Amino acid sequence: MGNGIGGFSAASTARQIDPLCDVTVISSEVFPLYSACALPDYISGHRSREQLFVKTNRDYEQLRIHMQFGQEVREVDPVSRKLSTARGESLCFDRLILATGSEAILPGKTKKGVFKLRTLGDADELLKHGGRKAVVVGAGPIGIEIGIALQNRQYEVTIVEMMDNVLPLGLDGRGAGRVKAILAEHGIRVFNGERSEKILGNGQVEGIVTNKREMKCDTLVWAIGMRPRVDLAREIGIKIGDKGGIKVDRHMETSIPGIYACGDCVESMDILTGEPYPSLFWHNANRQGAVAARNCLGFPVEYPGSQSILNVDVFGNHVAGFGFTEAALHRFENIKGLGGKMATISVFEKEENQSYYRLVLLDDRLYGAQFINLDSGAGLLWSLMFRKKSIKDIVKILNDDTRLIHNPWLRPIKPFFV
Repeated sequence: MGNGIGGFSAASTARQIDPLCDVTVISSEVFPLYSACALPDYISGHRSREQLFVKTNRDYEQLRIHMQFGQEVREVDPVSRKLSTARGESLCFDRLILATGSEAILPGKTKKGVFKLRTLGDADELLKHGGRKAVVVGAGPIGIEIGIALQNRQYEVTIVEMMDNVLPLGLDGRGAGRVKAILAEHGIRVFNGERSEKILGNGQVEGIVTNKREMKCDTLVWAIGMRPRVDLAREIGIKIGDKGGIKVDRHMETSIPGIYACGDCVESMDILTGEPYPSLFWHNANRQGAVAARNCLGFPVEYPGSQSILNVDVFGNHVAGFGFTEAALHRFENIKGLGGKMATISVFEKEENQSYYRLVLLDDRLYGAQFINLDSGAGLLWSLMFRKKSIKDIVKILNDDTRLIHNPWLRPIKPFFV
C-alpha cells in the first residue's frame, strides 16, 4: 500500500522471489514511481516532467503488478484479512505491506501562494503560480534546493531557518557557514536563528513575520520537515513508536502479525546508535521494501539499520555528509548504543581553497563526516564507519608502508589522517 520507492521495492522484490504470487499496489497518487528527490530540478527547469519518472505503467505490466492508482484505502480488517477503498472496492490479502510515506509539515492555515513540496502535484501547483518574490522557511536540503530552483526561475529568494546553521542535521558550524556564504554569493539571503510567527495577507500571501523582522513575498514555501503518515496504521491498531513512525521489528513486521511496513512511515533502527528513528531517505526505503517483501514470502532476513546521508548541489558545489554531526552527538548522551561517553568526541577538520572536510569521532570510531567539493575517499570512509572499524587500526596501516602494500584500498583516505 503506497507507490513510493518503498512500496515499489516491496512489490518488485515479491515478484522476483515468487513468479506466481498475486501482487497489488494501491496508491492515492495517479502516477507510476517518480523521484521526489528530483522535484527541485523540475521546478528549476533543469529536468523535464517526463524525466522525473523512474518507472512507467508498462514496467508494472511487465512485472505483472496490479495497479490501483488514485485509490485511498479507508479500512483494513487484520482479522478477516480484507481492506476496502474509498470507491467501495473490497480486496483480500494474505500479507499487507504499508508504505504510506510521509507528509510535509504545514503549520497553521494555508493561503493562496503558500506551498509545500512533497509530491509531483505540489511541484505542478508551484510552477503554475508564477510569483516573483519567495520566502522559503527551512534550510535543510529540501529548503536549499527549492530556494536555488526558484532563483533559477527568476525569483528573489530568502531562506529563513530557526536553527543557527543551514543544513543543521548534516553540517556543523564551519561547513554550514561555507554553504551560507555560497548562497549569499549567488544572491540568496539566509536568516538563521529566526522563527516564523505570522503569515501576512488575507486570501493571498503578502509576507511573513518572524521573531526578528517582517518580509514581503508573494510566494511562501514551507520546508520545515516531514512526518510519517500513520493515520491508517493507528486506526488498524498498529503500534506507533515514540518518534511518531510505525513501530517495526528487524523483519519490518508491525505489532500485528502478517502486516509489515517500510519507507518514510516507519521508525527503523539507526545502524550507528541502535535506536529507532524515522529515516526519510530513498536508499533506506528501497532496502526496507525488499526486506519486508522477503519476510512476507517466508524468506527470513533482517534489516541491518538505516543510514543518514546528505547530498546537495549548491550552485555547483557538492555538499555531502553521512552519520552524525558533532552537535547531534552531544544531544545523544543518553543513547545506550553510544555508551554515554560524550567527553571522548574528537574532530578532524581541514579547509583548503574550495574544499572542506570534517570528521567526527567518538572514542575510536568514525561517527560522522562532512564534505564540500571533496569526493575522493568519502565512499571508503562511509564503508569503514558502518562496518564499525577502529580508527587506530586504520591509522597504523596508513603509517606503515609495508602493511599499506597489503591494504592498498585504504590509500584514498590517507590524506584525511595525515
